[in-house]
Amino acid sequence: MPCGYRGRIRGFVDVHSHVVPSGDDGAATVQEGIELCQIAFDAGTRVLFATPHAHAAWDTFPRTSGRVDIFERAFPRVRDAVAEWGLDLRRGWEVYPSLLTDGPVDLDTYRLEGTRAVLVEFPGWWLRIDDAVELVAAAARRVEEAGLVPLLAHPERCRAVADDPTSVRPLAEAGWPLCLNGPSLTGDHGTTAERIAWRLLDDGVVSLVASDAHGFGRPPRVDTAYATVEAAVGREAATPLFDGSAVPWLA
Repeated sequence: MPCGYRGRIRGFVDVHSHVVPSGDDGAATVQEGIELCQIAFDAGTRVLFATPHAHAAWDTFPRTSGRVDIFERAFPRVRDAVAEWGLDLRRGWEVYPSLLTDGPVDLDTYRLEGTRAVLVEFPGWWLRIDDAVELVAAAARRVEEAGLVPLLAHPERCRAVADDPTSVRPLAEAGWPLCLNGPSLTGDHGTTAERIAWRLLDDGVVSLVASDAHGFGRPPRVDTAYATVEAAVGREAATPLFDGSAVPWLA
């Protein structure tokens, strides 16, 4: 697939996965990464972004030079192997918002390859963060000021959004795409995430859905979520959430 891809393809585009070794809680070996990519391909994904965690320094998986080295050594091996089947594997990072607000940062190092997007995560439900939505908004503004587009990952898993689902509407109205985790829509992230995911979808603030795959127990599949959404809202409404048309591709 050329770097300048725009529009829809015959298959799914998954912007969020941990299928390449990086020293985080995703794939542990190159072989595991290849096998996870096979699952994605067999389930209909044709473009898959490997997005290791770039946590804050105080959290579990900060972006260190050692982790970057692991990822950069593993990525081409996985990419080249899966390209033989026709899977387009691309680089990216899943960035904790404070990394983008606490001092200078080279945003291009976090960008999803071939796009103008930076994947910024909402703090998960297990983190008690004051003003979590505003923290994400501040990071999104920083990305936008750099001429890039913030893609905002798994809002439905954020405690503050669960408390007030309307809090993310201003972010969506600012033109910042919100990306749900597919497992949230099918109940695999628990009842709260499922309820909030469907609420955000019903509110019309969601732009796309990704797998956020972490391993064989949480594989890189979006086909099940697609089938669930299609059954609920119809193919015309479901397809743009999964086909890559919401991604800000490079011209």
